[in-house]
Amino acid sequence: MLFPFDIPSPLTPSAVKIQRENLKQFEIAHFSQYSVFELIENRTNFYDALLKQLWSQMALDKYPQISLIAVGGYGRREMFPLSDLDFLVLTAQTLTTEVEEKIGQFIQFLWDCGFEVGHSVRTLAQCETEGREEITIATNLLEARFLAGNRPHFEALCELVKADDFWSKETFFKAKVQEQTERYQRYHNTSYNLEPDIKYSPGGLRDLHLLYWVALRHTGAQTLEAILQSGFIYPQEYQQLQESQAFLFKVRFALHLILKRYDNRLLFDRQIKVSELLGFKGEGNQGVEKMMKQFFLSLQRISLISNLLIQHYREHFLSPHYDVFIHQLDDDFELINDRLCLRQPNLFFEQPERILDVFFYLTRFEQATVHSETLRKLRLALERLPQKLCEIPAAREKFLRLLNQKNAISRAFVPMHQYGVLTAYLPQWQAIEGLMQFDLFHIYTVDEHTLRVMLKLESFLLEENAAEHPLCHRLFSQFSDRTLLYVAALFHDIAKGRGGDHAELGAIDVAEFAQLHGFDRRETDTLSWLVKAHLLMSITAQRRDIYDPEVVMRFAEEVQNQVRLDYLTCLTVADICATNGTLWNSWKRSLFSSLYHFTQQQFNQGMVELLDYAEKSEENRRLSWQILQASLPDISEKTVHLLWARCPEEYFLRNTPKQIAGHTALLVDFSGELLVKVSNEFSLGGTEAFIYCQDQPHLFNKVVSTIGAKKFSIHDAQIITTQDGYVFDSFIITELNGDLVKADRRRELESALTKALQSEKPLLPPVSSNRQLQHFTVKTDVRFLHENKTEQTEMELIALDKPGLLAALSQIFNDLQLNLLNAKITTVGEKAEDFFILKNKENKALSLQERERLRQVIEQKIK
Repeated sequence: MLFPFDIPSPLTPSAVKIQRENLKQFEIAHFSQYSVFELIENRTNFYDALLKQLWSQMALDKYPQISLIAVGGYGRREMFPLSDLDFLVLTAQTLTTEVEEKIGQFIQFLWDCGFEVGHSVRTLAQCETEGREEITIATNLLEARFLAGNRPHFEALCELVKADDFWSKETFFKAKVQEQTERYQRYHNTSYNLEPDIKYSPGGLRDLHLLYWVALRHTGAQTLEAILQSGFIYPQEYQQLQESQAFLFKVRFALHLILKRYDNRLLFDRQIKVSELLGFKGEGNQGVEKMMKQFFLSLQRISLISNLLIQHYREHFLSPHYDVFIHQLDDDFELINDRLCLRQPNLFFEQPERILDVFFYLTRFEQATVHSETLRKLRLALERLPQKLCEIPAAREKFLRLLNQKNAISRAFVPMHQYGVLTAYLPQWQAIEGLMQFDLFHIYTVDEHTLRVMLKLESFLLEENAAEHPLCHRLFSQFSDRTLLYVAALFHDIAKGRGGDHAELGAIDVAEFAQLHGFDRRETDTLSWLVKAHLLMSITAQRRDIYDPEVVMRFAEEVQNQVRLDYLTCLTVADICATNGTLWNSWKRSLFSSLYHFTQQQFNQGMVELLDYAEKSEENRRLSWQILQASLPDISEKTVHLLWARCPEEYFLRNTPKQIAGHTALLVDFSGELLVKVSNEFSLGGTEAFIYCQDQPHLFNKVVSTIGAKKFSIHDAQIITTQDGYVFDSFIITELNGDLVKADRRRELESALTKALQSEKPLLPPVSSNRQLQHFTVKTDVRFLHENKTEQTEMELIALDKPGLLAALSQIFNDLQLNLLNAKITTVGEKAEDFFILKNKENKALSLQERERLRQVIEQKIK
């Protein structure tokens, strides 16, 4: 043993605790000197020695009818610093009270030592009965390892679980695969999550265990080496599994060394500490990102090989004898019972471009899958490729043909990525494989995100998505050729991780790709522009005032034409949806739709003059009046016009007809001083908190503090003050997950806002903490946009999105006597990227001195 088990007899819990701590310190000090397999073996031997000595000390060796058996991970000799100590006490007969008490003392001693103990006491008959009923128990018994006591009785247990009628091979296999299916669903069928689980994420250790279990039930092989010798896996697969297992073991061992309680999740703070223990270095977060890239690639490799071998097992050992239906596709491929097979075993080595035909046929035959032997030939061929596939002219033709196929992304590009074909085709792809970004915004690695963008684009064609994405569904369905958009999506993040502006570098890459693949100049320019400008619409819609005609004009000038606008809209929405499932909501849909239609109007009008929003304002009045007449037939036109006369023109521009009609219905007969209405009826895409009252100090502060304290997200704040000093303020909010606010929560917020606005004092910002935010720093950055404007000042703020941020900002605005007209609140992971329109106390744009003073105060108070 590297660290000998050396505790004086008799054992005491305190002495064992000291020795366990010494073992841990030894492992920390020598972590880089020994292989993780040596450390695991050493710890397992330590536990074996402890349990055997304790068994003897408790005089349990005097009872020949019982035996001590390691099961589960302990049975596999996979003991990590925080692993449970799982064992079975096997008894030949019902225990006497004396023996029961001694076993209880044995278990209690281990608890007193600080072990997490998983134990069971069963007769052989009970093992059989319970094992037949429960797959988990059956699996544990398969992994049983003798420690002490009655060895013949243990051997009888081994014979029992190997019997053909104790979970037949087929039944056992199906049960374990079903467990995997359910586990994958819990993790959304992807290995790539911000804070993955080393054991249970797809491609994690449980996928390796699945291989062990299937091989163990079939051949009795208990290690990767034994599985290799049994012929169940190829040498190349063994090597890759061994390397991936070693890395996951090392990460898990390091994680357990830094934790006090058992857990296998790589949370952000743990990623930092584990990467340091594993020796990953670099500036900023580079060390973490390097480690996680290797981690995700290991998961991907394990997931791929384990699923390939499961398929191989199903095809070769479980398939019943039935009629064979062969459909010859060409001289080299055939479908045998819907499994794509090679007719020429060396095809991929002799004609590597034909690799792409595998995926072409998957798009042509929706029920087809690739036979495991074809996949194995594919993997071997990819490892021996002398050049990138895109360098072969015939392969380029096949690649472009794929993009025009029905379900090209789901049936071709997703499996191409899974099997390594995209890496073999595109020179740039390998750099983004498994590349994570250490932030709270991107929940997938760059390669996974890219495929999800392409899948989202493809999903716009489905009628079932027309309600959620009406504009994109209409646009994408009308495109006669979707190749350009798919290629733009493929390249939009291809340059991440290189340093520099990834959009500009990606634009160069996609232009080179376009030229190599024969795109004409117009198509190449469009592709390059789409990649370079793929964030333009997102920034404009979410962080600019799209009701400012100059903003629309600048956006239209950059987009240039309707075709690019259509492409960019679809790409932008797909990009947002594929970044994080909580980002897209109906409020964002209304924002992007508005920007799209404003820009379309600008193109239709011509680019000489700005859009005249007076017509839009007048149309909103007219439509609002129609809504009011339909819902309130007796409403007085004179009363409505008197109310509207108090409102500035921008009120009718920035609110929809439905909102204006809703506000009017609330106020037309209202005679009080304060009205708060939280409703889902008036605003498109969000829950609106509408506030009517006389303007007062700290109003914005009170509102945002109250909304924040109630755990809502604010997306937009519109501050409208009437000529007689009343506010028509509107805040668009959602639940933190993007959902509209339900009735009970709306009433609760109404009550809280009313109470806050009736108070004379500003509220304290909400005090709460976010575990994940603790591990990120964001430099506060204040930017003033279009500083030549004289009527108002536009300010953009980037800062850490900590609780109370908006409340703190509102206090700063109050202290500096600034008037807030409009705010757009955007959260990008751990970052707040907020936009504000301000005026000074003279109701004009801030002077240079006022801007600098505002910048200084924000940078001083918001850190």
